[in-house]
Amino acid sequence: MEFVLIAYAILIGMGVAEILRGFADLIRAESVELDGRLLLFAFWVLFVILQVFWAMWRIQRQVAWTFPEFLLFLLPAVLLYVIARISFPLAMDGADLGVYYERATPGLWGLTAAFFLSAASVQPLLYSSVQAPLLASQLSLAILALAAIKVRSPSFHLSVLVAMTVQVAWRGFVVVVT
Repeated sequence: MEFVLIAYAILIGMGVAEILRGFADLIRAESVELDGRLLLFAFWVLFVILQVFWAMWRIQRQVAWTFPEFLLFLLPAVLLYVIARISFPLAMDGADLGVYYERATPGLWGLTAAFFLSAASVQPLLYSSVQAPLLASQLSLAILALAAIKVRSPSFHLSVLVAMTVQVAWRGFVVVVT
């Protein structure tokens, strides 16, 4: 059982490192055009990674694992790492975060939708059943993430990002680690 959590913790740690590296590069850069959508997105990624890591301790109840269950369990962490990796441009100095965000939108939001769908599929492993309110929020946010690929309105993107952040905070309050 411990090896499962170790593999998960490694992926989560890599994701946190990517986001913190992006924020550090942002601070270090001499000139950067800021964009609130990208900054809020990166904040959400860090917030959700930490919340998911917190919630995963619940998995200790799972005694026996099959390889497909192990892969399904790791999928959300893998997706979060990739999202974290592409949340900031590789070269921050002189970057326009708005232009980068627009270019990265399909990847960021497509992977975010995949994350919500994969997180929904892990529910039976975590809770021994499907939690209807959590499933509904995950599926709704997956649909909104897919819509964000096509709808390029900054206010729509900010609204979806706020909804995703609120959902993470709500999950953080309802998931009690015992």
